[in-house]
Amino acid sequence: MSVFSLEIKKGSQLPYLALLIGMFAISTSAILIRHSSSEPLVIGSYRQAFATLIFLPFILKDGGKEIRSQSYFTILEMVLTGILLGAHFSFFITSVKETSVAASVLLATCHVVYVAILGRIFFGEILSKEAVIGTSVALAGILILFSGDLLDNPGNFMGNLFAFISGILAGLYYLSGRKLRKVISLPTYAFVVYLFSFLTMFTVVLIQNLSYSNLATSEIQLFLLMALIPTLLGHTMQNWALAYLPAYVVSISLLAEPIGSGLLAWLFFQEIPSFGVILGGLIVIAGLYFVIIAEESA
Repeated sequence: MSVFSLEIKKGSQLPYLALLIGMFAISTSAILIRHSSSEPLVIGSYRQAFATLIFLPFILKDGGKEIRSQSYFTILEMVLTGILLGAHFSFFITSVKETSVAASVLLATCHVVYVAILGRIFFGEILSKEAVIGTSVALAGILILFSGDLLDNPGNFMGNLFAFISGILAGLYYLSGRKLRKVISLPTYAFVVYLFSFLTMFTVVLIQNLSYSNLATSEIQLFLLMALIPTLLGHTMQNWALAYLPAYVVSISLLAEPIGSGLLAWLFFQEIPSFGVILGGLIVIAGLYFVIIAEESA
């Protein structure tokens, strides 16, 4: 019997433990990226290539039957979602190299706010008063983070901008995936989306003639760890916990990622965020909290 089919007794703390492990695993993403000396697009390509291979056995098990049963439009939607994910990783990984880990992860985590705004723009989704307030607070925090960090660390501006763009792309990715995941199983969805996120980044690697072969063994090991720890372990534990815990508990746990990543960056790189990042970050987290609570109570 696998851990995913275990019968969990009411009141068990195991789902909370799984959620804690998942959030720690996800928090290692930026740290592993920072350790790599490869180009951002090369890092992203290898990470998603390994992640795709992890899900390949699930596709081979049924001969790709679920993929072949989908309409061309649904397949196109998955392809476009994969392209969005590839674009998100391209900007996020670049941002980790160009600014502080705390600022990068904070701005990328704001996809919760961006989803609320984009959902209102593209799908006419109604925002509650609380969601509007939370969104406004989070956006004010982002502005403070940008301006404060610009004064303390002017060289971080482009990295912060890349992180901000990565968050918007993540918002579009989640909006697209939210619909698809209602009709497609996780292994099939992950395989197709991860495959096309890899192809998106690797195409740019080839166009820009970036070095992707003859890399050090330590680099390949880092890429594999990125696929196994943040992607497979982190998101799998998070999705498993979602079956046993209220959705808002899992959503709020996302706020732990910038904190966890910031602490790991301090531990491994002695990196201390600027005052602007700390102040703006706290305001952003407060805003995100209100948006999540508003969404769950809607």
